[in-house]
Amino acid sequence: MSTPMSERPAAQVSTSEIELAPAPTSSGMEHPTAAETAANAATDIAPPTGWLAVKQKIVACFWEVEEHLADIFGLNDSKYQFAIDEYMQKKQEEEDRAEYEAWEREQEEAKENERLAAEADALEGGGDGFEEVRLTSEADKEER
Repeated sequence: MSTPMSERPAAQVSTSEIELAPAPTSSGMEHPTAAETAANAATDIAPPTGWLAVKQKIVACFWEVEEHLADIFGLNDSKYQFAIDEYMQKKQEEEDRAEYEAWEREQEEAKENERLAAEADALEGGGDGFEEVRLTSEADKEER
């Protein structure tokens, strides 16, 4: 009978006696084949080192500085912004003028309606300065 593996020294344990668990197949991930690994290694680009890395950093810094300088000197602004602003101001003034004229018309109509209402009251016998006229039936009731 053989001795258990836990009692044997590690050098004496053979690989045939070790039970390996099967790889899980539920994850859907498979190891790439040797051909795929070689193809990927051929297309991978190593990060730049040495002078190439320094050059790339200087170029990146240059573009950043150029962008800030363009903003400072107004090179990113619209060339004809003054014309756009003038057009928008005229358009706003026209809208304001039309709104004010509509308000004035409403005020004039309200005054005209008040004047016509006062004139109609005067013609019908209503309004200030006239005594209230009682109906004949009410006058008879009060006398009794």
